[in-house]
Amino acid sequence: MARLAVAVALVLFALANLALAEREPNPVRLPRTTPPTSIATVVVVRGDHLWKISERHLDSVLGRKATDGEVSPYWRRVIEANREGLRSGDPDLIYPGEVVSLPEVDLSA
Repeated sequence: MARLAVAVALVLFALANLALAEREPNPVRLPRTTPPTSIATVVVVRGDHLWKISERHLDSVLGRKATDGEVSPYWRRVIEANREGLRSGDPDLIYPGEVVSLPEVDLSA
């Protein structure tokens, strides 16, 4: 009799879980296809330069190693976005502690 009660309880438990699963489907998680809309920033550390910063950001957004052909136009955008805010005024001379703005990455290009 105890085995029958356990078997019935297991069947009822399975049916209840099945009913819940039908009412509340698991959410589907889609891969991110666009970067966040907010502008990202990075703090310059010793040894950084705008190409390296641009390349690291692209690698992160793309989820793979960016090619030089992908980095080059983005690097130019990073220079234009930061030219006025750089302490030296020279994009080839940045200092640790400076904050560099990273424009959105256009994944449709």
